[in-house]
Amino acid sequence: MKFSFKNSTLAALGLVALMSLPLLAADNRPAARARYAELAKKVRAGDLSIDWKALRVAAAIGEVGDSSEDMLAGQKATVALNDGKFAEALKICREIEEHNIADEDAHYVAWRSLVGLGREEESEKERVLLAALLQSITDSGDGKSAKTAWFATTIRETYLYMGAVLNVQFVDHRTWKQDGHYYDVVEVKDQNGKQMILWFNADTEMQRQMAAGERAVQK
Repeated sequence: MKFSFKNSTLAALGLVALMSLPLLAADNRPAARARYAELAKKVRAGDLSIDWKALRVAAAIGEVGDSSEDMLAGQKATVALNDGKFAEALKICREIEEHNIADEDAHYVAWRSLVGLGREEESEKERVLLAALLQSITDSGDGKSAKTAWFATTIRETYLYMGAVLNVQFVDHRTWKQDGHYYDVVEVKDQNGKQMILWFNADTEMQRQMAAGERAVQK
């Protein structure tokens, strides 16, 4: 079976901050990075009882990874995985996880690579981390409306969730603003061809983009 990184990394927009961060401050990254470091340290120590949504938000707002470079690295890892070069794929994913343990794509490819290498205990650890991250999205809503939208922090997260958890195919997308929040309204179809509309809260990505715009203006 072939795994597509591209299908998990398409488009989304958004706006909501960490509880401790001032809304639309020019640079929320230091506080977010501190929060990320605190949570990531617990995860690396084996604590799976953390607030996984907070970890995802802190990683996104804190920009703990380079989204463009990590995407390219993830694409290389997926190519290696599909070519059966499991060790190479795993090495790339480990490098991504080193600076962003909330990167679901990296955990996914690392998990499949470890399975391919026959390293069962390590692959189970990766699967558990990935499941915890994705479960925090599932627990945030049901995706049927704006009020019950799933909370996604990044573009990649939205599309990985649709592919890995929902197993649906992307058809179309629009951004919608309602009651001060931004949403990705995504049209998809399931394996039987039935079309559905899915709602994802896209606030975090919008905040990140607006903060980046403010920093650019202040330069």
